[in-house]
Amino acid sequence: MFPYMGWILFGYGIAAAMVHLVHGQYLRMQSRTHKRMHYVLVTHNHEQQMEWYLRALSWYGQWRGNVVKVTVLDEESEDDTLAIAERLGHQNGMELKLTRLAAVSEEDMKRYMLSAEEQQDEAEHRFYIDLRSPGEANKIPYVQV
Repeated sequence: MFPYMGWILFGYGIAAAMVHLVHGQYLRMQSRTHKRMHYVLVTHNHEQQMEWYLRALSWYGQWRGNVVKVTVLDEESEDDTLAIAERLGHQNGMELKLTRLAAVSEEDMKRYMLSAEEQQDEAEHRFYIDLRSPGEANKIPYVQV
């Protein structure tokens, strides 16, 4: 009876190992097919909301299991918007880039984001969110305005 029990446990162990191997392969293949999320936030004196926006994007990246790229284009904020963003830039699930511009227009946003290396990277969803306009923050996951 004990030898049969040993073979049964051995069979279950092999089956569990095979399931883990196949699941690992599936996750690796799925990560190649997922498009990376890139959020471009245009800010101007948003120190009251900046922490929540960045934390929401970080949580979203962690929940999805991949890194969310965030670019903050700041239009000469007179408050601590960039300081808050810089402090929160080291969170898990988020890759942050900060840029200060004198005046941010639609053309500047498009030109800034379409660098040569990113034009070749078609595996990326880009979201342009102009936080200077009311209601644009609704495009950020977990944020309701």
